[in-house]
Amino acid sequence: MPGTVITVTSGKGGVGKTTTATNVAVALALLGKRVITVDADIGLRNLDLVMGLENRILHDLVDVVEGRCQLQQALVRDTRVDSLYLLAAAQTRDKADVGIQQMVAVCKNLSHMADYVIIDSPAGIEHGFQSAVAPADRVLIVTTPDVSALR
Repeated sequence: MPGTVITVTSGKGGVGKTTTATNVAVALALLGKRVITVDADIGLRNLDLVMGLENRILHDLVDVVEGRCQLQQALVRDTRVDSLYLLAAAQTRDKADVGIQQMVAVCKNLSHMADYVIIDSPAGIEHGFQSAVAPADRVLIVTTPDVSALR
């Protein structure tokens, strides 16, 4: 049975999406669940930094969809929690480099490898957001109590 795909998103940047995605992933992993986090913010990745894995990235999401590596080769195991993994976003590419169907296919494969797949979505409602929410079984929307964040 495939795992659950949860996308953490927001219409505005800087409201805590990456922090929330990381905390949810770590909490689930500490409960004994196998968790894979996916940074879908191509070109502006931060999940690797928050998880303390920035120096261990060899391959990324774009490498996987463009066939430069196998999905398993791009996964980085967390150094503190054995059942937690990261699939990093490409740092120097554009959000349009991963299409909706490509993201759905990657997440479908990941869902057969984990109990939970947690996607850290880019802010806004453009292409990157659409790709990040397309494979989701559940969506967690993060906001702050500011008018500009709720708009």
